[in-house]
Amino acid sequence: MKNLSALLLFVLLSVPVAAQAKIVIASGAGYRALVDHLTDEYTAKTGNEVERVYGNMARVTAQAKNSGTVDLVLGDKSFLDRAKLDYSATQKVGRGRLVIAYPKGKNFSGTDDLLAAQVSRITLPDTTRAIYGKAALQYLKNKGLFSRLEPKLLMVATVPQSASYVVAGEVDYAFINLTHARKIKDSIGGFTLVDESAYSPISIMIEQMNSSAHADECRIFMKFLKSSAARKIVAAHGMQD
Repeated sequence: MKNLSALLLFVLLSVPVAAQAKIVIASGAGYRALVDHLTDEYTAKTGNEVERVYGNMARVTAQAKNSGTVDLVLGDKSFLDRAKLDYSATQKVGRGRLVIAYPKGKNFSGTDDLLAAQVSRITLPDTTRAIYGKAALQYLKNKGLFSRLEPKLLMVATVPQSASYVVAGEVDYAFINLTHARKIKDSIGGFTLVDESAYSPISIMIEQMNSSAHADECRIFMKFLKSSAARKIVAAHGMQD
């Protein structure tokens, strides 16, 4: 009997264990705090790890198209639609909101503050590649501010880069998204939501790549995004509908 038990144990230990699938999510850099929070919660609940890639949406979608290693892409709908990714499933994550952030020692009470003589620099993300840069440009033009503020505008690549100038106190104001503003709230003076009617609605979507080698786990993750735990996280980052 002992010999039989020893033999069974040897057989069990000799059987190779399948490597756990690790899905790769590529996301716009401005959603890093949200994606980190969601994936950490997902891993805690399922034990399934997630690899995360961040950057501006042009880089993110190019990597998704060309690398063959990206399973899921998260970003704004307008950019994803233009990218024409080959996806097998998609669903909405939440709604993006534009804010004006300011460094410690400053405040923002309205558009007149942007026009003040002492204001010298205002950062915003890339107006051609970053959705919040486009939203900021729409806002400035629709409010009749762009021509008056254009000499003061400093365009950078991404939301986190725009925010970094506020954290360092090197600019008077910065256009960023609400999600990132909440992440850095202790390092800045504050932030204010801008008039949502002055820029196009921003829908944040997630798409499952048709080329994904982890289709089953992608479906599990997409289902998790609909759970109450995930929706609470989305709400906590200011992206609820």
